[in-house]
Amino acid sequence: MSLRSAAALALLSVLLTGMTAWAQPLTLPGLSADKPAAQPEVLTAEQAFELVHTEQSAIQTEADGRRLLELRWNIAPGHYLYRDQLRLLDAQGQPIPLQIPEGRTLSDAFFGRVQVFHRELRIQATLPERPAQWPLELQWQGCAEIGICYPVQQQSISAAQAGMDGNADVPTPALDEGNTEAAQPGLLQALALPASVRIGPLALPTMALAAFLALFASQWWARLRQRQSNQPVETLLLQATLAGLVAARTAYVVQWWPEYWAPVSASPSSVLQILDIRDGGWNLWAGLLVAVLWAAWSCRSHALLKRGVLQSLGVGAFILMAAYTLRNWVEPSESSLPSLTLVSAAAQPTDLRSYGGQPLVINLWASWCPPCKREMPVLAQAQKDHPGVRFIWINQGEDAAAVLRYLQSMPLPPAQVLLDPEQLAGQHWQQRALPSTYFYDANGRLRSTRTGELSRASLSEQLRIIAPPTQAP
Repeated sequence: MSLRSAAALALLSVLLTGMTAWAQPLTLPGLSADKPAAQPEVLTAEQAFELVHTEQSAIQTEADGRRLLELRWNIAPGHYLYRDQLRLLDAQGQPIPLQIPEGRTLSDAFFGRVQVFHRELRIQATLPERPAQWPLELQWQGCAEIGICYPVQQQSISAAQAGMDGNADVPTPALDEGNTEAAQPGLLQALALPASVRIGPLALPTMALAAFLALFASQWWARLRQRQSNQPVETLLLQATLAGLVAARTAYVVQWWPEYWAPVSASPSSVLQILDIRDGGWNLWAGLLVAVLWAAWSCRSHALLKRGVLQSLGVGAFILMAAYTLRNWVEPSESSLPSLTLVSAAAQPTDLRSYGGQPLVINLWASWCPPCKREMPVLAQAQKDHPGVRFIWINQGEDAAAVLRYLQSMPLPPAQVLLDPEQLAGQHWQQRALPSTYFYDANGRLRSTRTGELSRASLSEQLRIIAPPTQAP
């Protein structure tokens, strides 16, 4: 390969790498470089608060015929359970009275002055007798003394587990296993590409990887054609590719010009955002069209050269279009809102499914992530401009103190900022890159995802998918 071709290839690689430079992997709390190395081990909720399995020997029958179930937790050192967060609900959602001992008084960052339990907790509940009240749902929540608050934990208790033989016909959660086959993804859904792919310690956007693959595959084919025809296929291919990149970016900026012009009108220095390709703003179809036209015009008088360049472009275009189709037009198997309950910065348990019925934008972020900070004002302003769309910010892997400190400099609605120290949201979406944003429509279906920094333009593009202008407020 000539020096000129190598330089052009290096320039193209730099341009493409701009889309992935800040796709940083998540880290567990206490593992970042600015924290002491001797950070205490972070336990999972199951390890921190072990609920001893319910057995019939734990049931006592009172003189009046009531049956009392004893529940017991083993609490790991350095952790505590909240007294006021203990709940037992029947199948209709009605609370069942609990006999809970007094706890130790504590001034807590989330709930203020509360009572908590260390080491071990035993409570008793009166078991319902009506079959319609089963199964029961047990809820509890706790924190670690190092500043990590765990989401609300849940456990279903069936009538059979509680030894209620007379209620053998009561439906239990085990019947949900019958839906397993229906929940299996189809062949097309199994081919849906994720938002990012983890390679070692890095997480790279899928479309960026597809662009790299298309680049090298087309270059490889061009090299073969050049050896066969002794024509400068590689050089013209790179020129056509660069022309396509410029066209793809230009077309996107023109398409979303009002969103780029708004910051420029306020601050002329913002004009550089037009060149900032980290927002992922590309018009694929305009880029492919210009690349083909450029190649056809440049080789108009050399049929053999034209054939080699167009074939090489076709190889790369096929890879890009296939990846784009599987990434954007195939619905993933996990397309509905997850059943996930987290604690908000306002110290309230929040179930993500409670936001059904309205368009929803879920942003995964961390205070140590530079692109997360850069896009935060854009998301906050979009929430003000689109009151019909709910924005949720889920912090990944940081304790409450770090999140609350960050909210002092970036005012966000506390009820819409959720704490996820165990990174349960990232596990659900199989996502380890920050920032990552998920767009759900009013029916609770995942319509689009974005890995990497959002600009006003790229955010508006996604919002139009879940809240078209005719439905926007």
